[in-house]
Amino acid sequence: MNVNHFQFINPIDTVDYEERLNGLASAAWPEFMLHDPISAQYWNYLFTDFPKFQFAIIDTKKNTAAAMANSVPIHWAGNLEDLPEEGWDWAFQKSVSDHKEGKKPNMLCAIQVAIHPNYRHKSISREMVKEMRKTAITADLHQLIAPVRPSQKSLYPIISIDHYINWINDENLPFDGWLRVHARMGAKIIKPCHRAMQITGSISEWEKWSGLKFPESSDYVIPGALVPVQIDIENNLGIYIEPNVWMVHEIS
Repeated sequence: MNVNHFQFINPIDTVDYEERLNGLASAAWPEFMLHDPISAQYWNYLFTDFPKFQFAIIDTKKNTAAAMANSVPIHWAGNLEDLPEEGWDWAFQKSVSDHKEGKKPNMLCAIQVAIHPNYRHKSISREMVKEMRKTAITADLHQLIAPVRPSQKSLYPIISIDHYINWINDENLPFDGWLRVHARMGAKIIKPCHRAMQITGSISEWEKWSGLKFPESSDYVIPGALVPVQIDIENNLGIYIEPNVWMVHEIS
């Protein structure tokens, strides 16, 4: 990444922060990913309660947002191997409840790193993780955990996440590109979280989100989904339960 052309910004020092990021999420994620109910309920807390843990990269030449990152502080007293199956949804809710209860956080949990398609494959992902690690250090948090969404799993939607995380490349690193970014920076895979995010909608909503038709009840592979979507015509319901992968960065 050519640092001369990119600048980190954050919501504390940037008055129009959210406005400058407008449209980035919809460009970075499949449409259905924007309809997680936990995200809808808790998103504003990122900026009211946890603004110092949010940041973005701006392309100063084009004055456009290249990437954004979100994270939340949490308190976790258990073993990492016992982190919940509900992954992403759990972390978001726990950060808010911990804050309301006055619990002192002891680790930072990544919520997302969203990179605009025009800026992928430019080493920005590594820079975003590096900055998130720095954020944890500044807050005196010594572990960065992440329910990582494996970016290439959507190409293998019928493969179990338990098998997928064991795939490796010729360098004995994770086969998946996003898992590999974390691994190259010293992160370790803990385990899958099989129910990291749950998104439900009507049949018409899923047809709109996916661009497909669902004539009968079945499991359907849709673009961008890590596993098939369960379509129930009789109950006018589509359910997507996304698996992620718990990873941890130990930060000295």
